Parts: sequence; C-alpha cells; structure tokens
Amino acid sequence: MKKDAGWEWINKMGQAWIDKKPEVITSLFAEKFKYYETPFEKPITNKTNLIKLWLDVPDSQKNISFNFEIISEKNRQYTAHWRASFTRIPSGIKAELDGIFLIKLNQHDSCTLFKQWWISKEK
Repeated sequence: MKKDAGWEWINKMGQAWIDKKPEVITSLFAEKFKYYETPFEKPITNKTNLIKLWLDVPDSQKNISFNFEIISEKNRQYTAHWRASFTRIPSGIKAELDGIFLIKLNQHDSCTLFKQWWISKEK
C-alpha cells in the first residue's frame, strides 16, 4: 500500500528527529512557510531560524522514539496525532510527548504551514 504525501512528509520529519539530523528538516519546507513551534509563539518563516531551532536536538536529546497516525486529510492539509519520547541530556530525565500536527503541503510536497500542539510528562 502506497503512503500518501502527508504520511511521507511526517515520517521524514520524525526520522530526522530520531536520527538527530537537523540539516534534513529544511529540505521538507517550501521557500515561503510558517512554522509554529507552539500556537502562541510568533511563527518561524525562514530556514536559517528553523535550523537554529532544530540544532538543539542532537545536544539535548537521546533515545528518541516517534510515531504518528494521520487522522484527517483534505486539500493537502493533514492532521496527525503523534507521540514521542526521549531522554534529556545531561539530566537523564525521560520526557514523553503527546500531540497534534497540522501541516499543509504544496504541489511539490513541501510544507507551507506547520503547527503543533502537545502536552508532556517527565519522569
């Protein structure tokens, strides 16, 4: 069964997170985009600032796991339920996240809008 563009895009983003390869993330976005790390912050709108955000991952997280399921799709806009866990470096605290992604892809399967909401629990 062939996966659709939204599934492929989220899978690539999740794999970049797991593999701690922030350089991959910018290739997933169109030249013009809005990236909301949280719904209340000003969006990131350029790839320089996006990579700066993601460069924190290799130094601050280990043992990353990520999974998701697409829960809706319409007109190349996807909503996905996702879960992730990782161990914080250097504290060793385990974080578990449960969230929602809203992404919109253009005709080239590049993201033009990314929003996420999540809750976290630490142990």
